[in-house]
Amino acid sequence: MKKRLPPLCLLIALSFAALAQSTTPNGWAYETLNAGQGKHLSAQNGILTHNQLADADGNILVSTLKIGVPDYQLMSELSPAFQEAFSVMQAGGKYRFTIPLEDFKAAMRSSKPFDLPGDEVVWEMEVLKVLPPLPDAARVVANTLKTEGAAAAFDHFQRIVRDGSAYLGEWEVNQIGYFFLNQGRLKEAITALQYNTKQHPDSANAFDSLAEAYYKSNQLDKAKSCYQRSLKLNPQNENARKMLSKLK
Repeated sequence: MKKRLPPLCLLIALSFAALAQSTTPNGWAYETLNAGQGKHLSAQNGILTHNQLADADGNILVSTLKIGVPDYQLMSELSPAFQEAFSVMQAGGKYRFTIPLEDFKAAMRSSKPFDLPGDEVVWEMEVLKVLPPLPDAARVVANTLKTEGAAAAFDHFQRIVRDGSAYLGEWEVNQIGYFFLNQGRLKEAITALQYNTKQHPDSANAFDSLAEAYYKSNQLDKAKSCYQRSLKLNPQNENARKMLSKLK
């Protein structure tokens, strides 16, 4: 006679099955931490995610969770390997990928050297929203900055604000602000980062970035005010605390 599992044992077995490792079409091992809903993702999607990348020793290399600001990706702009990884995901799902280091280097398509321990990285991805497939505004502005210069890039940013022709979330605007800040274009950086605080008035990171731009432009009272706002929104913001002690 075939034995049946009691309900509790069955629940435990199903839980372990849910966490069992699977593989992406290109062979990367992954676990489904939380099952998503609806259709699997495709190259026709834009997606908003929280993600975290760790090396083989568990050191966190990149984390949107740390600053509480999600990241946008246009699927069609990703390398084929990442597109295949994203294809196993669904909206609302959370996944953990174990990626061979050499595969990760190739998928990133970066000319910068990777000096990481071990032979793999661990990438966690939570799919928050599936969105229309708009270009990433930070990528668009970065390309204009590279090919046409800072003035044209700033005009392009303002045009995107007006017409919505690219995805312009908090993370993307913050990147754009730093593009100009790193070019020494303080007025443009402040304008972009001011826009971010207006769009995201509860973001400690947005106010911290604007404070930095004010500080670098020697507008110290405004910098102090923004750091105070950032610290109020996030009492764990040690950078804001350190800068306020400097601005006393």
